[in-house]
Amino acid sequence: MQTMHSAASSDGLPKILFIEQLSALIGKTATTIRTCATNKKYAHLIPRPFKMPNSRRLCWYEHEVLAWIDSCKPTEPPPPRRPRGRPTKAEQLARQRWDNQAQQPRA
Repeated sequence: MQTMHSAASSDGLPKILFIEQLSALIGKTATTIRTCATNKKYAHLIPRPFKMPNSRRLCWYEHEVLAWIDSCKPTEPPPPRRPRGRPTKAEQLARQRWDNQAQQPRA
């Protein structure tokens, strides 16, 4: 398997990825990528492809794919999930103690 660390090949031309390499890079199946590329409803889920002259094959520039991956990274982790249902009595009492300490004026 080829390594995809550099965004340009040795002769200075941008590296072109085909659907198989893109699939391995972004973790989606080739069928999903084809669906997203051909259906405008799902076009936002993958980087924008292009086709080579006289070819039907979908292609992507590696530097554009890497930029797309960087732009899709979340800026901060999601907040922790709150468990379902009412808080336990211990959680309620701990919250009350914390609220009381926060409201007391400091000397």
